[in-house]
Amino acid sequence: MTKARGKPAPQGATRSRAFRNAMSEAKDYAADPERLKGLIDEAVKKARRMPKGPFKESWAYFLAMLRLLRAYYAGSYRRIPWHTVLLIIAAVIYVVNPMDFIPDVLFGVGLLDDATVLAFALRAVKDRLDAFMGWETTRD
Repeated sequence: MTKARGKPAPQGATRSRAFRNAMSEAKDYAADPERLKGLIDEAVKKARRMPKGPFKESWAYFLAMLRLLRAYYAGSYRRIPWHTVLLIIAAVIYVVNPMDFIPDVLFGVGLLDDATVLAFALRAVKDRLDAFMGWETTRD
């Protein structure tokens, strides 16, 4: 773990065992619709009580990720590559897990790694999320 001013380097979160585990688990969630629905529901509950500050401009995209997964689960939106679905699921798993790279219970820093993982996922899937949000605005 790289350190800067005594704090873990944020980019370490995407290289952590917790993120690798989330990527591995994502395949299981994607293959099990009921388990995926449970993850989405848990993420929505956590999102309601999470402070938005650490997430800045990625917050709206996090909510879009949850909506996309819900639409994917329902079968109403499938215009997305499999690896993109897996990366989004992994990011959501990571955010939901309170004991990831930096445990969420550490006041002031516990959500920084979650924000880093979301920013990483967002950079990789932003175009797909923009397309999904465009689709959302045109459906009846």
